[in-house]
Amino acid sequence: SLPSPSSPLQKLRETSSESILSTPWPSRRDEPFRFTDLSILRNSQIIPISHPPNPSRISAINLHTQFPHLTIVDGHLVQSSEFQKGVYVGSLSGLAPDITERVSEFVGGFDGGDLFWSINGIGAPDVTVVYVPEGCRVESPIHLGYFAMEGGSGERMKVSNPRVVVVVEKGGEVDIIEEFSAIEGNDDQCYWTNSAL
Repeated sequence: SLPSPSSPLQKLRETSSESILSTPWPSRRDEPFRFTDLSILRNSQIIPISHPPNPSRISAINLHTQFPHLTIVDGHLVQSSEFQKGVYVGSLSGLAPDITERVSEFVGGFDGGDLFWSINGIGAPDVTVVYVPEGCRVESPIHLGYFAMEGGSGERMKVSNPRVVVVVEKGGEVDIIEEFSAIEGNDDQCYWTNSAL
């Protein structure tokens, strides 16, 4: 259980907590999971990462990209590039009041997601927001780099729950690239990045 800094995040956690009680683990009989073996998740002790990453280790992360980017470590937004005027990229808690209400409509939306969507809704430490205003065309793709810093071993698996909400108003355009990796030195550890975009 994590503290909820804002009301849209609290609502997301409440609806996710309610839906997870009646949502079964998917099986290979479910079409989206037909070729996915979930036994490692079902048989592991899942440990949520509830604290921000150690700042001294963040400096070692380098997202090799030519595009404007966001770096998300263990579910926490830790750095972002500058973006063109009018485009907001950052945490929900830092959103300007004039668009907070608009974006908040989508934070807990899409009811009826699967088990992983609900797990993410319960454990997301914050929501990263990409907001593109009406008629705005973002020239370069936005590169989202998700990094796993905390890992487990054996039957203990750490899980992070990054949640990104992208709101593009009428006539706006943006391309998104997602990349998932562990930081150097964590190659022999188990980690689960349970992201929701």
